[in-house]
Amino acid sequence: MIEKFSFELHTPKIPHEKLILVKEMHELRNHVVLKLLAYCLFHTPGLKIEVSAGMHYKPDLMVPGDHGVPQVWIDCGQVALRKVENLAQKLRTTKVIFVKETARELETFKKLVVKKVEHADRLAFLAFETGFAAALASALQRTNHFTLYDVAENVIGVAMNDEVFESALYF
Repeated sequence: MIEKFSFELHTPKIPHEKLILVKEMHELRNHVVLKLLAYCLFHTPGLKIEVSAGMHYKPDLMVPGDHGVPQVWIDCGQVALRKVENLAQKLRTTKVIFVKETARELETFKKLVVKKVEHADRLAFLAFETGFAAALASALQRTNHFTLYDVAENVIGVAMNDEVFESALYF
């Protein structure tokens, strides 16, 4: 089922902004949450969600760059190894970030990427504590008040719709 979520965002990088995310038929709410978290954590002017990069692959989030080469490329959730190889090879000056739902998923993915992908050292990774993204996904409403804040070094807090969630960040 297609769902539409609106967010009133308050974060250290985004003092006040409204954002709308659409969950497509094939997409899970957890994936929407990962895109939202990536948008808030990696926010920079020009960051766009679900736009074409003019390549075979499409990022979840991207900051366009000069001459059609993105400055930042972010993929959330499941990503095929072939795509990772292609991005690492073609986007030599782009900051490429993979966002995973859990530290365990990230650890498995990262080991495979480091073993199989040339130039894996150019890639960045991020994950959250088990259950964090799923809890946020369960709390989603059509209209959401979303505040992201720092709790400690590499620990974030989220206040959404009168509920509070926390997670360590894993790189």
